[in-house]
Amino acid sequence: MAVTAFVIPPLLLCVMLALGRYEERMLGEVDPEPAETPRERHLRAVPDLPAGGASRSAAPREDERAA
Repeated sequence: MAVTAFVIPPLLLCVMLALGRYEERMLGEVDPEPAETPRERHLRAVPDLPAGGASRSAAPREDERAA
C-alpha cells in the first residue's frame, strides 16, 4: 500500500508532462531549434570598498578567520 502511495503520483506526473510535451509538439508550439547559449561569460569584478569603510559587514571574511 505504501509503495502505491509513493509510486503512482510521480508516475502520473510523468505521464501528464509527457502528454503536455506531445500536445505542444503536435500543435507546433515548440521551437525545434534550441535557444542560443551565450558564447562568452559576462562577468564583472566587484570593486574593493574604501579602507576606512564603515559599510563593511561585521562578520569577518573566510580568509580572515583562518589567520
